[in-house]
Amino acid sequence: MPTIEPLTLTLAELAARWNMSPQQVLQSPHALPMYFYFDGLVFDFNDKWHRANGDAAVEQALEQHKTRLSTLEIDLQRQAMHKRGLLRLTQWEEALSEEELQNQQAEADRLAEQIPQLSEQLKQRRAERQRRVRNGLLRAAPRTVSEIARHGQVRFPQFAYMPHTPNKTEGDGAIAEGAVVALEDGFPLKEFLTEADLLASMADVRLAEERL
Repeated sequence: MPTIEPLTLTLAELAARWNMSPQQVLQSPHALPMYFYFDGLVFDFNDKWHRANGDAAVEQALEQHKTRLSTLEIDLQRQAMHKRGLLRLTQWEEALSEEELQNQQAEADRLAEQIPQLSEQLKQRRAERQRRVRNGLLRAAPRTVSEIARHGQVRFPQFAYMPHTPNKTEGDGAIAEGAVVALEDGFPLKEFLTEADLLASMADVRLAEERL
C-alpha cells in the first residue's frame, strides 16, 4: 500500500528529514513558512472595532449618556414639582424658563433614544467577536520564527498571518488569506511558543525539495 504522507511535519521531523538541527532549518536562507496551532479569537489586524478594547469609546459614551440622562430626569422632575408648588428648589438651583425646560426635555429624549442604540451596538459586537473563533493553524511571523531560532522559545505571539489554505473552513472568508491577524483568548493559555510548537506544510517541504 502506498504511504500516506502527513499534511504537516513538526520542526523536529523536518530537521531529521533534512539532516539539520531545528535551528539550522529556521535560520536557513530558504526557510519554509512555519505554522503553529491556535484555538482562540482571531481578528484582522485592521479590525479595531472587534479587537480588545475596540469598544472603549462606545462604552464611555454609553456611561456618559446614562449619567447625563439620570441628571436631566431628576432636574426635570424637580422643576415640574416646583412649578406645581410641591417642592422648593435649593439655593444652588434656578427655576428654568419654558424654553430651557423644553431644551432639557429634548436632550433627555435624544439620550433616551441613543442609549438603547449604543447598547445594541455593544451586544452585536460581543456576538460577532464569538464568531471570530479559530481552531487551526496560523503562520508564524518572521520575527516570531527568528526569536525561536535564537532562544528556542518566544512569548506567545499576539500577531500572526492567516495561512493560505486550499480547503478553507466555513468562516475563514471573514479574513483574507495572508492577512496580519491579532490573537486573543487562546485556549489553553500558553505563555510561550517553542520549537516543539512549530510545523511545516508538507506541500512546502515537497516544493523545497524539488528545487534542490
